[in-house]
Amino acid sequence: MTAPATEAPPLSAECKLAERPGYKDLHGNCHEKDIPLPHGGGILLQGRCGCYCHRLNGRAS
Repeated sequence: MTAPATEAPPLSAECKLAERPGYKDLHGNCHEKDIPLPHGGGILLQGRCGCYCHRLNGRAS
């Protein structure tokens, strides 16, 4: 089953950890673009972050 197009991707590990006190600076280290597996035929090694601020700023594609 596929997810609806309006559903955001999950948060990256960096953004999820940045929600905790003392780790706010990690938010800037999250990945904002999909990272494909080299020669993987479209398989993602790491998906982009679904953090609201990245979608709001239009930086994630």
